[in-house]
Amino acid sequence: MDLKASSTTSVIKSPKVHFYFVDALRGIAALWVILFHAPLDGRLDLLTSVLPDWFVAVVFDWGSFGVPIFFVLSGFVIAHSLRKARINLAYFGRFSLRRFARLTPPYYVSIVVTLGFLLLSSYVKGEAFAPGKQPLSFQRLLAHLFYLQDIFRLGHINEVYWTLSIEIQFYLVFCALLGLAQWLNYSRNLRFSRAIVFVPVALAAALFPMGVFENTGRSIIFLPLWYAFLLGVFAYWSWRDKLKPIYFYFYSALLLTAGAINSTTFSIVSAIVAILLLQVGRANYMEVWLKWRWLQFLGHISYSLYLTHTPIYGAVFFLGIKLLNRNALSEAFCLLLGIFVSVGFAALMWQLVEKPSIRLSQKIKLV
Repeated sequence: MDLKASSTTSVIKSPKVHFYFVDALRGIAALWVILFHAPLDGRLDLLTSVLPDWFVAVVFDWGSFGVPIFFVLSGFVIAHSLRKARINLAYFGRFSLRRFARLTPPYYVSIVVTLGFLLLSSYVKGEAFAPGKQPLSFQRLLAHLFYLQDIFRLGHINEVYWTLSIEIQFYLVFCALLGLAQWLNYSRNLRFSRAIVFVPVALAAALFPMGVFENTGRSIIFLPLWYAFLLGVFAYWSWRDKLKPIYFYFYSALLLTAGAINSTTFSIVSAIVAILLLQVGRANYMEVWLKWRWLQFLGHISYSLYLTHTPIYGAVFFLGIKLLNRNALSEAFCLLLGIFVSVGFAALMWQLVEKPSIRLSQKIKLV
């Protein structure tokens, strides 16, 4: 706690809150996504054939659950960052610029890294250079620079980028809707302005896991997966007494039920993570649980790790198998080596790219 005093006043500043539990979940989610992608293209067929089915399912197949974990955490953290904001058009512009400054430099570097490894791979394998199995065009690259590749139906250079396009939509739409709710409250004196704004969109999003609206394949706009982000928001609001917990639990129960009936694991995982966040927060363990150094380290580098692990791991595995006789043991070795190198590269990228981008975003004052 810092104490700053003048001749007339003394101001006590509260220490900055750090959600170690959230960072730990980020690290777990990032590592799980790596494990999900590890067996692609049959890279671990010999290894997984000698492992128990339940182990393969939990360690590798369930790695896709890392994405709903990320989405819920994003909602929780953004709700926290906007907890005191008075949103107008100017604030919305600064908020948008700040999010782009935070996310975009590492994203652009990852594009360069991905294209570099894909170009090298095409040369070594004697194959055509086709990122994401499509020719690279100027229009496709330009769409990537503005997170619009899905909107224009252009293939991703790196398959993990689809979540970034959705996340950007989450941030901007949520900030705009929160600003609308504040305007209705202050300018139109509507007491339940948040409910008026957020209940309809929350229920509309829930119609997708409920099976009312068909969600065919990977989402390209925010609405079919909006419920995951909102669960994080509602968990935070419930924790901070901005929303009665009964409404949060009702929405979570609705999504859990819909997921169970329609086998929508995405909604089940999202609801479980959101409930966990609320329970940990109410127990005052948000700054205590999972405060392990290695897990916090993974949490810090999780964004860089998520962005770059696919080309890095793929290159390490390709070279490892070329040098070793292929068997279950060599695949296990290449798996561990690929994870180690991916983490190391992400740590380097965190220091050289991501930390400067964080400092750059912090220079954009919101008020």
